[in-house]
Amino acid sequence: MNLKFDQGSGSLLGFGLIFTILGIMFLLFTVSNESLDLARLQARTDSAALAAEDVLRGKATGYPCETAEQIVKGFGGTLDSCHIVNLDIYISVYQQLMGIVHRVKAHAGVGLDSAR
Repeated sequence: MNLKFDQGSGSLLGFGLIFTILGIMFLLFTVSNESLDLARLQARTDSAALAAEDVLRGKATGYPCETAEQIVKGFGGTLDSCHIVNLDIYISVYQQLMGIVHRVKAHAGVGLDSAR
């Protein structure tokens, strides 16, 4: 049996395995980072909706949609829509992170319950 063609094949297999593991780690990092960014955007949008709802109820001064827009611009997002229905406020926000556009919505109002 001639082994001269098998020299260095273990090194090549080892490098291939290392690069495969690094690729999988990079992919997992990217996916988890995108999920974290989306969760942060949702939390900040919820905060903007709550602040706008406080303005709507008279607990703070200003205009509800302008207040939401100021808060959204403060974290780098863009207010897509702002609707007031009775004493409820609905906002939609988008933000581009790492080339991906994330869109989230938030709703705040007086006496919200889980049945809504």
